[in-house]
Amino acid sequence: MRKAIFTFVHIPERVTPVDIPKLTREVDQKVLVTALASASAGELGPAADFILDNMSKRMADALREEIQEIGAIKPRDGEDAMTQVVIAIRQLEAAGEITLKTSDDEDTED
Repeated sequence: MRKAIFTFVHIPERVTPVDIPKLTREVDQKVLVTALASASAGELGPAADFILDNMSKRMADALREEIQEIGAIKPRDGEDAMTQVVIAIRQLEAAGEITLKTSDDEDTED
């Protein structure tokens, strides 16, 4: 079975909301802020919102504040940070800490 391509944009459809706190503990906060700030500035906004909406309100508020303060992010830095988030998700999945949803999960109702 080949692994489907998984990038930052796929987070809302592949990661379950209950697994987001595990992700936020795994990723360095500075990296997470950079990834979210970069994502929310572009078409990856829904993925950033999904992450923020599925963590504790206090942490989400703190991260949103940091995102406001950080200002513009170099595209390269944003991509690097988002890649680190995706790598962390893959590592959590490999360790059995989280289970990624597959597109097959939705298609089995035929």
